[in-house]
Amino acid sequence: MSRQGKIVAGIICFTWMLLPLFGVQDTLQTENEDALKKLLDSRINTASKYNQTLSEAPASVTIITSEEIEQYGYQNIDDILRRIRGFYLTNDLNYSYVGIRGFSRPTDYNNRVLILLNGTSIAENVFGSSPIGSEFILDIDTIDRIEIVRGPGSVLYGTNAMLGVINIITRDGKTQDNIKAAFRTGDHNFFQGSIMGGKELKNGLDFFFSAQVSDDKGRNYYFSEFDSPETNNGIARNIDHDKYTRFFSHVKYKGFSVQFAMSSREKQIPTASYGTIFNDPRTKSTDSQRLFELKYNRDITYNLKLMIRQYFGNYSYKGSYPYNDPDYTTLQQDEAIGECFGFEGQFGWEIKSYNRLILGGEYKNNYHSSYKYWDTLDQRFDKNSMFQEWSLYIQDEYQPLKNVFFTFGLRYDRFSDRGEALSPRAAAVFNPFTSTTIKLVYGNAFRAPNFYELYYDVMNEAKENPNLKGEKIHAFEAILEQHFSKEFYASITFYNYEMKGLIEQVLDPEDELLQFKNHHRIKAKGMEAELGTQFKHGGSAYINYALQESKNMDTGEKLSNSPTHLFKSGISIPLFSKIFLSAEFFYESSRLTVYETRTDPFALLNFSISTPAFFKKLRCFFHIGNALNKKYFLPGGFEHEQQSIPQKGRSVSLKVEYTVSR
Repeated sequence: MSRQGKIVAGIICFTWMLLPLFGVQDTLQTENEDALKKLLDSRINTASKYNQTLSEAPASVTIITSEEIEQYGYQNIDDILRRIRGFYLTNDLNYSYVGIRGFSRPTDYNNRVLILLNGTSIAENVFGSSPIGSEFILDIDTIDRIEIVRGPGSVLYGTNAMLGVINIITRDGKTQDNIKAAFRTGDHNFFQGSIMGGKELKNGLDFFFSAQVSDDKGRNYYFSEFDSPETNNGIARNIDHDKYTRFFSHVKYKGFSVQFAMSSREKQIPTASYGTIFNDPRTKSTDSQRLFELKYNRDITYNLKLMIRQYFGNYSYKGSYPYNDPDYTTLQQDEAIGECFGFEGQFGWEIKSYNRLILGGEYKNNYHSSYKYWDTLDQRFDKNSMFQEWSLYIQDEYQPLKNVFFTFGLRYDRFSDRGEALSPRAAAVFNPFTSTTIKLVYGNAFRAPNFYELYYDVMNEAKENPNLKGEKIHAFEAILEQHFSKEFYASITFYNYEMKGLIEQVLDPEDELLQFKNHHRIKAKGMEAELGTQFKHGGSAYINYALQESKNMDTGEKLSNSPTHLFKSGISIPLFSKIFLSAEFFYESSRLTVYETRTDPFALLNFSISTPAFFKKLRCFFHIGNALNKKYFLPGGFEHEQQSIPQKGRSVSLKVEYTVSR
């Protein structure tokens, strides 16, 4: 066994040795019918666009609840994704990026995983990015649950749903039924204030809202690559400022619903990326996003359902990059604006008790998709591209036997300027026993090239490629899910996928200009396993492990930014008077950087404490991230001089929540 394998095996054994200390093994054997029912009957909508149990969903699925978010002290979406089996993070001190099943290209803007807000995509139409860090559109306390579906999802969601779909489901007025105000503070002058509330009225009108403002002065970082007197001895001081605001509202009434979300973030960049002046406070990025959706979702008859929705999206980005030339100082700036509206209609038809059919179509008009780049001397690039998308999809779930399900789906997408794509999916789900589920899944997905990849063109630097083709992936999965007792469950997944036409920016040898091209073919395989339990008196525990291998089939080389081993474990236990003590452990093996060096393996430990409601109104939450102050690095992209980027050390925060009214 390799050294890394021994480390992982030791960690697994050590974690399970701890469980008896908290009475876990006794809890696993309790006769708690409600807990088993909750596990087996958990409903998910993302996998098939209609409600079904986890055991019926034709995919490998994870659900994270608001209780887990609260108990483990998560503060952003990326904190949650870190714990998911087969997921890993990268952070370049400007944005966070998620890797799935061994794949995360440096600085890929999360455009190969689709993130939804109550079923609506939040991906913008310039870079195709989906935010997961502090630039995320939603206050995390607003979340009721997160549905994570692994594997290709284009058959229902179209472009970008290559490696998975993450659906953020928000609270509603009925579940909230009060108004709460919260204040969070932490080290490095971190401040956050928020308010949320909601209620369901007697006439059925349900409303919910939340608002949040945050300001983080950030940290000082040392970069050895800039260690000289001219660059402040490599110390980036007071240049990690991060401030943001968020607002969300949701109203529902008799099948109609309206949701509106908006966010704005300004982040200083301490890494001197793209050759900017080191330790210059003018280096920063600003992102804002708005989303509006009107939806009607109703049963027409006992076996026929109709869903119609209309949505509008707005995205803007601004960047400021100072450069130091011999004769003058140049401030280069860039700006992106994306605006769109769209319609989707869907019919759901239960033909008979054993056959469920959905048929849908979507139209999206990207009436503004622009990017411009200029400096103090002239305009270097300025282009706006308008394009449309049309799609039709069909999916049928056929149940020939009580314990056997077959799912077949097909989607056709056409773009006015980016070609077309056909995305099939097939799955078989078999329940040989009540507590055992076997799933076999095959799926295709695609990612259409985005505006930036198609049209970016700067004299003597880069050129456009309007003939760029989309990326395609086809994947196979075998999944086993098992409930060993009333509260103890496990799953194991084996997967294999191949990605063709990978879009990357390369140097054209004919003119030595950068250009995005369909450059490589990727092949990956791996295994994901998880054990978990829900405790009788509240709380939970989990252990998961992922073994993943991703290679460039054209060169035979292993992909950069792709760890081989991922191990994660967590436990949340109730103590005195429902005080929850939670701990999480993360281990990750080394990653290859774009400079052909390797990061070191690392292990992180987090702690959280949440209290019951004092005087029925006041609660406290205490969180320590990276409690051992581990110094670790993650790969960056070619825009960084650093071979790897240092990550945050220990962080401490305290949150106080007050229930204003009930």
